[in-house]
Order: sequence, then C-alpha cells, then structure tokens
Amino acid sequence: MLLEHLALPRLVTMPNGVPLYMLDSVDKGVVRLDILFKGDYSVQTKPLLAMFTNRMLREGAGAFTAADISQKLDFYGAWIDMYSSQNCNHITLYTMSKHFVPLLSVLEELVKHPSFPQENLDTVKSNNKSYFLVNSHKVDVVSQRYFENCLWGSEHPLGHVVEASDYDAITRDDIIGYYNDYYGSRNCSVFVSGAVDEPMLSALFAGFGEDAWGCSKVCAPNDVEDPAPHTGRRDVPVPDTMQSAVKIGFMAMDSQHPDFLKFRFLCVLLGGYFGSRLMSNVREDNGYTYHIAAELDAYGSRNAFMISSECATEYVEPLIEEVYRELDRLVNEPVDEQEIELVRNYIMGELCREYEGQSAKSEVFINAWLSSVDFSSVNRYIDEIKCVTPLDLQRLAREYFKKENIIEVVAGK
Repeated sequence: MLLEHLALPRLVTMPNGVPLYMLDSVDKGVVRLDILFKGDYSVQTKPLLAMFTNRMLREGAGAFTAADISQKLDFYGAWIDMYSSQNCNHITLYTMSKHFVPLLSVLEELVKHPSFPQENLDTVKSNNKSYFLVNSHKVDVVSQRYFENCLWGSEHPLGHVVEASDYDAITRDDIIGYYNDYYGSRNCSVFVSGAVDEPMLSALFAGFGEDAWGCSKVCAPNDVEDPAPHTGRRDVPVPDTMQSAVKIGFMAMDSQHPDFLKFRFLCVLLGGYFGSRLMSNVREDNGYTYHIAAELDAYGSRNAFMISSECATEYVEPLIEEVYRELDRLVNEPVDEQEIELVRNYIMGELCREYEGQSAKSEVFINAWLSSVDFSSVNRYIDEIKCVTPLDLQRLAREYFKKENIIEVVAGK
C-alpha cells in the first residue's frame, strides 16, 4: 500500500517567543487551533489542580459569563475542547475559517482574563466528583488507576490514586495560583492547521504573539521524573460487579529510543487489531473475553506497554496464562513473513485513515511534540514499518518481555 510522507509543520517564532507550528492545507473550510501550556502533574500543589484550572477557563472571562461564551460558540458553530494531559494543558478551537478572527478575541479573553467564578467552580467540582464516583464502580477505570499507581509508584505525581476528597480540596485560590504560575507566553506553544490567510495570521500574532503576557514560572521540557514501579500482581476488589478487568504491562522505552518505532509494530501484531495474536487466542479460540488489546500509552516522552481486557471472574487466571503464552511465543519463535506483511498492510491502512483529515494530522504532530521527538519521526515510522523483519521482532520480544519487569493488576471480585 502506497503511503506518502506527511508534510511537516512549519515553525514561525512569534515576536514574544511563542512558537507557532503551522500545518498548511488547501481546505479553506475548517481551522483547528491548539494552544498548549506546559505544566505537568509534578508542579501542581494538589491532585487535579491542573485539570480544574484548565477546565475553569471557559466558566467566565473578562466581560463574558459562561453563558456568553457558550452562546458565542453556538452562534458561530464552533467548539472549544479543554483538557489536561500528564505534562500539558490543552485548549483546542475548531471553527470555520471565516469565523476564526472574531472567535480568536473570545479565546484571548478566556486564556488571558479568566474570572474563575466561585459558583461555577462549585458546580464543576460537584459534577466531576459525581462522574468520578460513578467510574469508581467500573472495573476498567479502577484497574487503570491502580496500574498507573504500580507503574509509577505511590509517591510519584502520576502514581497518585485519586480519591473523592481530592475534588473537595480544590479551592479558587489554588486555581488562581496555578494559573498565575503557568499560563503565559513563556510556557505557551501554538499549533494551527488549515488554510490560514494573512488577516487570520495577523489576528493570531496580535492576540498571542506580540507582547509577553502572563505566568511567573517556566516549566522544563516535556518530560516527567523517573518512575519507581511496583512489579508483580495486585488484586483490587470492586464490589457488585459482574466482571474483572485485567491490566498487564511495564514501563517501556522512551519515544526517542531506536527500538520505539519497531516496538509499536510488535504491539499491533500482538494485540492491536481484530486478527491479532491475543484476539485470535483469547477471544476466538478460548472465548475468555469479548475484547483484548495491547498498546503503548504515552506519558510525555515515556511510554508504558499495557495489555487490557475484561472477562468473567472465572476466566481471569486462564486469560492471564494465555497472555504469557503469547509473549513466550514471540520470544521463542520468529514471526513468519506472511504475518508481518498482514500487519504491515493493516498499519498502513490505518495510517492512511488517520492522516486523511487535517485535524487528525495536527493531532499526530502534537502527540510527537508532547513526546519530545522531532516531527520527522512521524515519517520514520512509515519507513520502519516497511523494513521490519522477523529477527527485529524476536530481538525486541526477548529484550522487553521479561516476567520480572511485568505488572499485573486485576480489579473486580
């Protein structure tokens, strides 16, 4: 399958030093704008503080109330998404090109002059706490929380198991303090994808790129401190549940590691598509589960390998046994060329779909930036897929699939 290399984003450094990454497009219909602020979980003084600060930006800013902001977005048919990852706070605007300039002034107010109204904060906290309590009865969510706790260690910011009391502990003063420390041009990077003309670019420079603004502190590059993993088995009881969730994995290599791209291929072969080895064995041959997957989760430049599944409690042990059987097969038996070609074609097809839309391409490069790898790594993955060999995959399996490094978490009865 023919898959061409993607055109890389063009870097323009704005007068105040904010990097602007531009992904050009002939599509004049839609623009995606991402404003990213460094501020990883290690710098927040309380759990959830980064998330709440970012979420509260749209609850009122300058002369705008939350209702005003929603009405503006509805009027222009636009959408703003706000979320926090492990090392960055994200603000993403999706809009028609012709509405970009008027909406940019609204976005500037949100970013530069948030009011953080107490009444809205109380509502947001209550809603998020309720959602958390509901999720605390879902075995997959609970297993993920405790897998990360084992992966990073209890003292690590990424290993903290969130509790309901963490929601109650957040105050408006906490949010204002975090905002004043980390929201500003010194911690900001901007991505824009779509057909951006001169008036739109001028408005972007005027709003975010001319003078220095905000924040008193500067975060380090996109990275997190070293983990202190707890390997072995951990069982987490979840009452009143019909199934158990299983997580099996370990801390893998950094995104810059020379093995990383081919290890991604190995993950797909093991459990990344419907015909993968885990799906064929655990679902199709044995009927232990409806779905099982292997993937790499990114935490800045670090990556965790994880196999995930849910099953009836009586199938937990045989499911785990079959997982290790498949890991051992990869260690002891070379993968045949026919299977490699099948996986290669699958990945190429998925990449064609993933790279089809302009917004999706932007997501690909933002993820590369968050992982502290150069943008050309996106195209190197295509090259690595084309040349992976049975010896490559067996070497990776022997080097990384070691029982002594593996974490097992089972959440359920």
